[in-house]
Amino acid sequence: MKNFFYNALFAHPAAVNESYSQHLMAASRFGIRLLLVAGACFIHALVPCLFTRKASDMLHRLHDDMYTHRAAQLDAEELHQSDSLPN
Repeated sequence: MKNFFYNALFAHPAAVNESYSQHLMAASRFGIRLLLVAGACFIHALVPCLFTRKASDMLHRLHDDMYTHRAAQLDAEELHQSDSLPN
């Protein structure tokens, strides 16, 4: 049972080099941004002249934040860890 809870709650955050609370906050921010994108899409569906590029622009920024910046952060942390290892 303990292994189940570890895998359910902590394995993925650890795999992306975050604590549970850091992952909770990051994923919540992404979720809120996705809700905003969804709202812009629905408004655009009702009134096509509104938010003509907003959703796609927001999704591009979200992708950049999720993959490009996280990859750079992980690369920097790996470099820092390799610098601190004894030769």
